[in-house]
Amino acid sequence: MKQFSARIAVAHWLTLLLFIAAVYLGHTLDEIEVAKDKMSLYPAHFIIGDLVLILTLIRAYFLRKDGKLPPIEGGSAIANKVATSTHHLLYLLLIALPVTGIIMITTTGLLEALRLNDPSKLPDLEKFTIHEVHGTLVTILVLTIGLHALAALYHQFILKDNLIRRMAIKRFKD
Repeated sequence: MKQFSARIAVAHWLTLLLFIAAVYLGHTLDEIEVAKDKMSLYPAHFIIGDLVLILTLIRAYFLRKDGKLPPIEGGSAIANKVATSTHHLLYLLLIALPVTGIIMITTTGLLEALRLNDPSKLPDLEKFTIHEVHGTLVTILVLTIGLHALAALYHQFILKDNLIRRMAIKRFKD
């Protein structure tokens, strides 16, 4: 079975790990009540979100350069369309989510509060629509990743077609 290039596989798994870290930090930020405590977590959340965006763009570039893999042999046309659509949605969300974060940082006064290192200037993000949009995209992306993971596990353990091997970092010989 053909595999994605090692660089695409590394970017895939690293993006997942960084996304999990960003979601954890974002959830933590939403739960913290004391503004001063939030000040130190925001930059880490922003950097991780930026890295997710950068890795997604790099991965898309390498996917175009290295080429896409053909659908799994024996798969139905409908299943292949669902898989392709899910992958497109994942890329769209992995780009849109950091972009909405950047919009939120620059339009709510959050960046200014951080620049001044003044917790009293931190905005109440709940009052901004962009915060709701950002949170909704997180939920949609988590659900889409869950669907993606379930499909991969279905292929691996029910269909037993070794689909997961395609995204393995380790190189296998056919």
